[in-house]
Amino acid sequence: MATEAAHDSTAADRAAMVRMPSRIVSRHPGDAVRLVLGVTVVVISALVARRAQVPRLEVDLFRVVNDLPTWVTPVPWVVMQVGTIGAVGVAAGAALLRGRIGLARDLAAAGVIAYVLALAVKHLVGRARPDMLLDDVVLRSQQGGLGFVSGHAAVAAAMAAAAGPWLPRSWRRVAWAGAAIVALARVFMGAHLVLDVIGGAALGWSVAAALHLLWGAPVHRAEAPAVRAALDAAGLHPLSVVPVRADSRGSRPFVVTTAAAEPGSGELFVKVIGYHERNADLLFKLFRHVVFREVEDESPFATPKQQAEHEAFIALLAARAGVRTPTIEGVGATVGNDAWLAETCIPARDLARSVPEPISEQTLCDVWRQLTRLRAARIAHRDLRLANVLVDSSGRAWIVDFGFGESSASDHRLATDVAELLVSMSLRVGAERTVATASRVLGHDALGDAGPLLQPLALTSATRRAVRHRHSLLDELRTRVAEATGEQPAQPQALLRVRWQAIGWVAASAFATYVLLPQVGQLGATIAVLDDAQWAWLAGTLAMSAGTYLAAALALMGACPRPLAFGRTVNVQLATSFANRLAPYGLGATAVNERYLERSGLPRAAALAAIALYVSSAVILHFLELIGAGLWLGRTRLMLASALPSGWVLLIGFVAIMTVLGAAVAVLIRRPDWFAEIRNAVRSISAIARRPRQAALLFGGQIATNVTYIAALGFAVQAFGGHPSAALVSAVFLGGAALGVASPTPAGLGVVEAALVAGLTVGGVPSAPAIAGVLAYRLATFWLPAAAGFFSFTFLQRHHML
Repeated sequence: MATEAAHDSTAADRAAMVRMPSRIVSRHPGDAVRLVLGVTVVVISALVARRAQVPRLEVDLFRVVNDLPTWVTPVPWVVMQVGTIGAVGVAAGAALLRGRIGLARDLAAAGVIAYVLALAVKHLVGRARPDMLLDDVVLRSQQGGLGFVSGHAAVAAAMAAAAGPWLPRSWRRVAWAGAAIVALARVFMGAHLVLDVIGGAALGWSVAAALHLLWGAPVHRAEAPAVRAALDAAGLHPLSVVPVRADSRGSRPFVVTTAAAEPGSGELFVKVIGYHERNADLLFKLFRHVVFREVEDESPFATPKQQAEHEAFIALLAARAGVRTPTIEGVGATVGNDAWLAETCIPARDLARSVPEPISEQTLCDVWRQLTRLRAARIAHRDLRLANVLVDSSGRAWIVDFGFGESSASDHRLATDVAELLVSMSLRVGAERTVATASRVLGHDALGDAGPLLQPLALTSATRRAVRHRHSLLDELRTRVAEATGEQPAQPQALLRVRWQAIGWVAASAFATYVLLPQVGQLGATIAVLDDAQWAWLAGTLAMSAGTYLAAALALMGACPRPLAFGRTVNVQLATSFANRLAPYGLGATAVNERYLERSGLPRAAALAAIALYVSSAVILHFLELIGAGLWLGRTRLMLASALPSGWVLLIGFVAIMTVLGAAVAVLIRRPDWFAEIRNAVRSISAIARRPRQAALLFGGQIATNVTYIAALGFAVQAFGGHPSAALVSAVFLGGAALGVASPTPAGLGVVEAALVAGLTVGGVPSAPAIAGVLAYRLATFWLPAAAGFFSFTFLQRHHML
């Protein structure tokens, strides 16, 4: 019987091998990262290559390679031919002759596309060859055309990256070594500078990554025969290894029957973790570290074997704490270094889909009891979906899959487990039964801690997707938890570090400000001006920047109907500079000021009214000041303006687009009822005008704020040799600030810089001191206060003032 069973299982394994290919083709998230990194390197190197002068470091590196002895020429010359377009046809043809159709397709597509894109980039950048830019270049081959990027390096890197997933690891190293030699050979021959081959290699790498994202690439991973061999080597003696379809994030599951198995029992559940799954998990963890607060993930750089050992360790700790979980039978690695974890196979079904209704109260309470034991041992599961909760035929609950678990977990992480299980269980049995059983077993304190985490960002992706179809579930859960604990419904805890929309605006604006702007003003001239900065004027810029926060504090004190402490209010205004950096339209400052006024004893309605008065008075006074500055400057002064540099067309277009877009968003979305707000503002200003002290603080503070900003801009331009009139600086600042307010970027980032430099240049200030002065002004009034504001913000939060 045993021999017959073994024979049958072997036949089954052979059938599985026929059905399942040894090389799986799929898209990999790592290719998206490679594409982004590659394009970033190409863009940065292209911007540097556009400069007329070759950077000193690049010259030195070029000399090191180009000055090598000439007698080695035959070797790099032969290898260099791998980067020609003819080599693409040879490599693709060889792959076709061997029946490797997918490899031939990738080689041909990547090589040809990289070659064509390299030609296009050459014409866009326009960098000459080394012999036209440097003296004493050793030319070992005649070259023509443009230098950046190297077409040879692009083609060689594209083919190496495209072929990599199809090749064994040793041959992948050979392919990349060949691509590196091609790049060095082009420098050795005197055909390209170092940046040319770096940009070319990055371009080819990006092309291959884009193609793999488009139609997938092979994934090398251990399948059933390799798993069987590894288990046999570990002494588990498998008779059959059958892959199963299961919800197993970050691994591939198999059911294994061993020779020692008794009839009806003894099966093993084996999870296999390969580098494919490990890399996806690494990207997942890095994403969480960037986006979320307090993620408390373990190191994302563990090997597959270390990950399997970590899961086994956490599962053993859980079992020792009395949690019902499968017994760990072993951990090991396959020949290809994929890790495996074997545990007893439980005859149970997961609570997510397989267990039919009705689910008994006893079973629900048993699930919470398992979680109680985990909490007592301070073990966080971190993936406590119902797919990882099994129920056997006796109605007992089992907790599985500790791959994301952690020991000595924080209170925050333990509360996240409770929140996840509350939501996922409510999807099956409803919020009322879920909260009732949790309250009975866990107690009120654990429920109360989980309340602020009942929000989509705290949930696993599978639970979050399910909640989208039950829009009111989270609100209902928060209400049920509040009723069970006798408290008010908890407000969701802030979990995001940043918002992707804000990052996009900041990135686009920073690119326009700090990359395009110096190019317009001729970077060399701008750098020369920076070297001759007059530090006394810059100190004045910093002093005026500090003065803006003193003045803003006075204005807020004037808008508030009750007295405020001046020092504390100044600290709050500094905190608003941090809050405003990732929120357009001043929403960050509005939220901070409103919270501060409420903490100072104002009812919410009164705090909102004070903020509305503070903002509306600033807008009205700014508009009046802008008219006054325009009259002061005079129309004839503008007629004497110097012409804008030709490159300013791009930035002026950027300013126009961002301003129109911001105004449209503000009018159509943010502020739909302008007329009512204007009437309320006029009414509030009329009322405060009858209180002289408050009116002096409010209007004096608002005017002083703009005066100090104007002085800061004027001092910054003076520091770099510009001599604008006070009227010009006033008009330019007020106009640029108005455009910045209309822009959807935080604090008008990008729009303000472009508008200020354009205004100063039109007013007769040379472009180099105008650009340097504006960048220094924004450093003093935008970036440095934001850094200091972070500490003010945390201080105020720590002392419960926000």
